[in-house]
Order: sequence, then structure tokens, then C-alpha cells
Amino acid sequence: MSGRFERLALSLRRSLGKDPARGPGIDALLQRSAPLVARFGAGLDLLAALHGTDKFGAHDYTPVYESLMREARRKPVRLLEIGVGGYASALGGASLRMWASYFRRGRIFGIDAIDKTALSGGRIQVFHCSQVDAPRLGELARAHGPFDFIIDDGSHMNAHQVETFGSLWPHVKDGGVYIVEDVQTSYWPSYGGGMPGTPRYGSSCVSFFKALADSVNECEFLERPGFATEPAIGHIAFHHNMIVLQKDQSKRTSNVPLGNEKVRAALMKPSASK
Repeated sequence: MSGRFERLALSLRRSLGKDPARGPGIDALLQRSAPLVARFGAGLDLLAALHGTDKFGAHDYTPVYESLMREARRKPVRLLEIGVGGYASALGGASLRMWASYFRRGRIFGIDAIDKTALSGGRIQVFHCSQVDAPRLGELARAHGPFDFIIDDGSHMNAHQVETFGSLWPHVKDGGVYIVEDVQTSYWPSYGGGMPGTPRYGSSCVSFFKALADSVNECEFLERPGFATEPAIGHIAFHHNMIVLQKDQSKRTSNVPLGNEKVRAALMKPSASK
């Protein structure tokens, strides 16, 4: 549950559209206060409200992010966000500024299909790039990665979410985290999704990552799988409208000697119980 300061900041933000004359001044005041309160340990809920990103309020993403990022807060992290907000009518950049306030030693990178490079400054750098331009993504990732955190808040098209993961997962650090936001589009045909059980859902983002979940236990397989796996996935979690993957490249082994043929043969026998 949000605290009183978070509720106050949200209330002020909601009032901006009601008073166009005072709106820009209130917005500037809220944003200027964010780096200051961050120095005193303000969490992502409050920083999101001050900067005006919908990761808090419209969505409940910041509590998840807080649990993922708290230990890295004072480290010189590298964070890449796909999609910087604002759409075509405004620059956006609220979440980039939130990350810069939270990670005071971090480098924050953003990419957007619309030219938002004017947002670059200080520890924030923005590139004009489509999230499905694999050669350009690879070039940028090699130049500025590997990354501690990658966040896909881009087009929310299912095919784009899957393709972007394929391009950028190799550029996540060992121990780093990859997040896909707004995966409710997996159920919406206009974004390439569909209801569970339908062919459209079979090619959705959620369906893709559910299939990858077995990768966590690949060392327990008795046979070579007939589907794609990603052994570097050490952890995968499904939150409301959000998927989180953590990379773990350490070697995992079964606590059962599966290399022993007799053990393997015994485990391959179907159970007689119904």
C-alpha cells in the first residue's frame, strides 16, 4: 500500500490537467524534488510518482522492481529500457529519470522507435532504434552493455516482445535481470495474442516464456528435449502483466545420478499407480 507522500504526489500529478496554468510549474517542482528525496532513501513508489511514470499508480510494477533492485541501488549499474514513453506527441522519459534518481551511480540507456534522443543528458543516453532492429540492437548492446537490467516497455506487440528477448538476452550480465512489461497483450488479438487454448495464444509472449520455464530444470531431463530451452535462465517469475527472468550461468546438476544408465532406466519406467 502506498504511503502518504506517494498519495500526495499522485494527487498533485492528477491535478496537472485540471489547471493548465499551474501544471508545468507543479510538474517541474515534483521532478526537481525526486533526486533530493532519493538521497534520503526514497523508494521507487515515491520516485515514480514524483517523476510521473505510470509504473506506479496505473500499474503496480514498482514494488516488484524495488524487490529486484534494492541490493543494487548503490552500484554503478547499467540499465536499458526499451520504450521511453510520451508516444509521438511528447518526449516522455519519466521512467528514465526515475531510474537515474534511484541508481545515483548508474548509467541509464533508452531506445525508442520515435526519435527521443533529446532526452539524453548526464547519465541518461537515448537512442533512436526499433526494438526489432536486431543488428542495431546488437551494435548498441555491444557498445554499452552488458546490462544489469533490461526492461521491455516498448510496443507491447507479442512478436516484438519475443524477438527483442532473443536479441538482448545475450547482453544481460550473469546475475542480471530481464523484465517484460504489459504482457496482458498476450490475450489481446489486436496485439498478436489471444485467449488461452487458441492458436493466437500459442504464439503469444506469455506462452513463449511459459515454455521457457522448463529451462530452469533442464539438468533433470532424462532425454534431449524436442523444444527450445535457455539454460542460462536461473529464475523466471510471472507477475500481474509482468514477466521477470534472472540470468544464472552457473552449472546446475541433479541431486540424482542421472548419468547412471540403471538409474536413468528406472526413472524412465512409467508409474503403475493411477
